[in-house]
Amino acid sequence: MAAHLNIVVVEDNYDLREAIVEVLTALGHRVLGLSCAEELADEGAQAMIDLLVVDLNLPGEDGVSLSRRLRRTQPGLCILMMTARDTVRDKVAGYEAGADIYLTKPVSIEELMAAVQSLGRRLRTGQALFGSQATLSVSGAELRAQGPSGGIDLTAVEVALLTALARAPGQRLAYWQLLEILPPGIDGTSLSNLAVRMTRLRKKLSEIGFSGQTLQVIRHEGYQLCLPVQLC
Repeated sequence: MAAHLNIVVVEDNYDLREAIVEVLTALGHRVLGLSCAEELADEGAQAMIDLLVVDLNLPGEDGVSLSRRLRRTQPGLCILMMTARDTVRDKVAGYEAGADIYLTKPVSIEELMAAVQSLGRRLRTGQALFGSQATLSVSGAELRAQGPSGGIDLTAVEVALLTALARAPGQRLAYWQLLEILPPGIDGTSLSNLAVRMTRLRKKLSEIGFSGQTLQVIRHEGYQLCLPVQLC
């Protein structure tokens, strides 16, 4: 059985969107249905996604542009495109924009479920690299982290940063990718603001039993998370 995922479905056809949300929710996934790309930013859920299910013909920003933009900032994100565009050129463009799976409509429920389960299995791989090291558990729903010495509350931004790092190849992201996660506001999205947030995160990780270099600075590049992580 594939892991339960945080899924966002971006589809402007109301009936189809609701049907997909209902099916994936019944499988135990946490699913948010949106009618356009712009709603994704409004919901503030961008950094919390495991899987994006996206139509290409959307009002406003289209699915190809949305996929390309999210793939740049979240390399570990899974993207499933569903569209009526069925030419070879369309499919190549979709994969070049970051699609993991490209399905042409009409898509059967069975094929959609199989595709989602396949991507869920892929998301579960790679944690064995840390051997017997204690695992950090991060709950996006509860805004909480659990370690060998107990649990601690996190802010939504802290959860987003840890989630993005956990999903990235090598658990490493560049400065600009991490800055994309920070919300605009009074503090801005400067490197100094990012450094302050990372320092606070290190302190919280230390408080729940993780010692040593938990969040490593990669000089002139970015940050690397040096713990095995389970996303709940």
